[in-house]
Amino acid sequence: MRKIRCFLFLFLWSAVPFFSIAAGDPIREARPEEPARIDWKRGELQLFPLTAQYIVVAGDYTDMLDSQLLQSYGKRLMQVEKAFSAGRLKPWAFEFRYNFAAQEISGRYHPQLRNRFENKDFFHISVDGHPEAVAANGYWLNAIGLWRVPRAGRRDHYRVQAAELIHFAYLKLAEPLKNGQILTVTTGDGNQAQLKYDDATTLSRAIKVNQEGYSTEAGEKYAYLGMWLGTLGELPAEEFNGREFRICRSSDGSVVHTGKIALRSREQFHRHNQNRYRLNGETVMELDFSDFNTPGDYFISIPGVGRSWEFKLAPTAFDRAFYVQMRGLFHQRSGIEKSAALTGWPMPARQKGSWRGGFAPNDQHYNAQSGCFRDSAGKAITVRPFDMIRATATEEFLPEVYGGWWDAGDFDRRTYHFQIIEDLTSVYLMFPENFSDGQLDLPESGNGIPDILDEAAWGADVWRRAQNAAGGVGCWLEAVSHPQRTDPFNDPPRYYLALPTRESSLEYAAYAAKLAFALKRAGALEKARLFHDSAARAFRYAQEPANRQKKEFTLPKVGKVTYQEPEELPRDLIYKAAFNLYAFDDSCEEYQAYLGRENFNAALRSCFDNRRSPYFLSELMASPRLAFIKAAQYRKRAVEEAGKLLKTQQELAYRNVHWPLGHGFFLFMRWGASLPFQKGRALVAAWSASGEKRYRDALFLLGDWMLGANPMGRSLTTGLGKVYPVRLLSHPQWLIEETVPDPIPGLTPYTYAGPGSAAAREMIYLLQYRPRKDFDYPGVQVSLMPHALSDRQDLTPQQARPLLDPYIPLWRNFANLEGFDVAANEFTVWETISPAAAGFGVLIEPGMKPDPAWKKVQPQKDIKKIPGRLFLP
Repeated sequence: MRKIRCFLFLFLWSAVPFFSIAAGDPIREARPEEPARIDWKRGELQLFPLTAQYIVVAGDYTDMLDSQLLQSYGKRLMQVEKAFSAGRLKPWAFEFRYNFAAQEISGRYHPQLRNRFENKDFFHISVDGHPEAVAANGYWLNAIGLWRVPRAGRRDHYRVQAAELIHFAYLKLAEPLKNGQILTVTTGDGNQAQLKYDDATTLSRAIKVNQEGYSTEAGEKYAYLGMWLGTLGELPAEEFNGREFRICRSSDGSVVHTGKIALRSREQFHRHNQNRYRLNGETVMELDFSDFNTPGDYFISIPGVGRSWEFKLAPTAFDRAFYVQMRGLFHQRSGIEKSAALTGWPMPARQKGSWRGGFAPNDQHYNAQSGCFRDSAGKAITVRPFDMIRATATEEFLPEVYGGWWDAGDFDRRTYHFQIIEDLTSVYLMFPENFSDGQLDLPESGNGIPDILDEAAWGADVWRRAQNAAGGVGCWLEAVSHPQRTDPFNDPPRYYLALPTRESSLEYAAYAAKLAFALKRAGALEKARLFHDSAARAFRYAQEPANRQKKEFTLPKVGKVTYQEPEELPRDLIYKAAFNLYAFDDSCEEYQAYLGRENFNAALRSCFDNRRSPYFLSELMASPRLAFIKAAQYRKRAVEEAGKLLKTQQELAYRNVHWPLGHGFFLFMRWGASLPFQKGRALVAAWSASGEKRYRDALFLLGDWMLGANPMGRSLTTGLGKVYPVRLLSHPQWLIEETVPDPIPGLTPYTYAGPGSAAAREMIYLLQYRPRKDFDYPGVQVSLMPHALSDRQDLTPQQARPLLDPYIPLWRNFANLEGFDVAANEFTVWETISPAAAGFGVLIEPGMKPDPAWKKVQPQKDIKKIPGRLFLP
């Protein structure tokens, strides 16, 4: 079941009531002081040549809008800053005024920019100084994050409830450019950009490649050609069918291999409820270089198009992806300093220790349907977890209870994070030859234990130290609310430890025992015994009915409430825990009684019905002697599930995996469901189970997709490839972004959210901000919809949705709105980072060691020099 997400962001002013500040306050009204002088020349143009004939002009007017905001509101915002510093203004009122100013400026100028970028006559084109006609044009706009407005009288910025919007004009030139010609684009407002075109050296983002590199071990290697052009439709990439592409050596540009461009797929559609949803927005051409395996650094060049990003071709091509993705977990560790000796993104340790709580550790129990919570009359009721945490909090400090990992917007730790331990221990047990000590530059590196298991142990050890004398473990550390500040290092709420329920203790036992089994296989006997003994105590605690938790507490307006955990334990967890404990020491007969057919069947079903992971029983393959027939059944099911994924992979143009194209769940893409290594776990298990190379080849293709060989040409993980995510929902990153805008490496946002984003409609395509009469704020209701869609009508969000949802291709439907579109911009350590880390881990060269330069990478301090900041829709 999916974790309940309910983030409280201080700048979400429209979701909470506001109150007037003290009478006589000089800054109550929120009107601009004076008309602003418009300096349109402060806009910046960036040219993205797609082919010799198609050019994208991106208009970034953020600097101009910053200037207009300070001209219109600077004096009043100076008063706001002074009042806030003096303690006369509440934080919500401070935020409101910055939000209002930004929203009003956005509503004032973005419609004008939309109108200009939709008009081809706004662009004056010259080639070598001679005028050139625009044969056709299109338009789109998108967000590249939230707007960071300049604070009045200060040097820093403030993140507001308004998007930083970029306007894109898609221009078809009357004649294709020739190599060596200089293209100049000048706008009607006096901004200008220029490029010298050469298809051997000019970067084209229409060519999509794995921006890290392709493995020489991969049986299939592809780049792709295609692009969506907003209202202009799709790039006519099929005209390059049968033409030559070239692989060129990076060092000198020499051609080392040639191939023919072929049609991969015309536009694909998913049909649902009478609607037809585009997938890619383009005809997809493929560049197959599967037969080229000479190691080196290369780029692809296409005559009449341009060149690609550089990439490596080597058996070690995925080593850095594994390193960076795994260190995403390290960067999210709680309770430990990330020192400058280990990372270019150093962070202090958060206060160690937690407090004793008394709340239920399973968030599914809080719903009335579970029957776990009852009022004084015995009626089943729904209870908010935060209410129970507050009602059962104690003053007992637990200094040793710290560790685990943060997610993007929460600093809690809970049972969902056991999936990380599952991912890391599973791939170790399936492919132990790949992993060794010293691979990840961790604090533990050099201890003789494979680093991947050290990282898994970091997530388990917090619960081992939280275990009570009887063996029980309450696997949830939570505060009385979601974070009220974005600072995980000085976050004021206390974190409380949950009740040691039988179920929670059993779940810990299952994953701690698997970790112990893996550590034993790695030869780390002392540490293995530590976790085994702890898991055994937790298992015995869970099997004792007398340990069933019952807790009485009082809630305001409700009165006495009783919580009692379910009587029955999950059979799948019983089997998993018992098997791993038995596998550690098969001379111990204590666990055999729990390894029967009924428990096993429950566990096998959990592997492939989306309740657990396909890795849930992967340990069977590491100990076939103990369960030969059951291991064979697991192998069979893994291969069956992987076979379904192979069909889906061949069906989808860019060779990722998702639900089949006609499946009713296809549109469910949120919360990481569309990232390929979640479902791709079945391919890993099938490769281990069968040894068939086709499953490994399928995994290489998923790695290519993650690293840039996808419709948007973006790497999905910060710090990997060239065009990687820059603005995302990350409290630690928000804390340092003023001086370190380059995001913490190894973080993988959800990205794809499918159709229907209300935030996108109300902050990108329609600016919809509510009026506030008590602050003399008229609100903003402005349409930025492309006129080709809206027919120049003023639309409500409800009217806009049926126009936008089928129009925006699903694999491009990404609204970069950070905390205002959580389902696309958040990440979690267990849903996005660890599946990718494990997936990359099975693709590395066995025994890989990191390049010393990787640890020394420093963040780019100028955000405009990060290619991923400004990405094409």
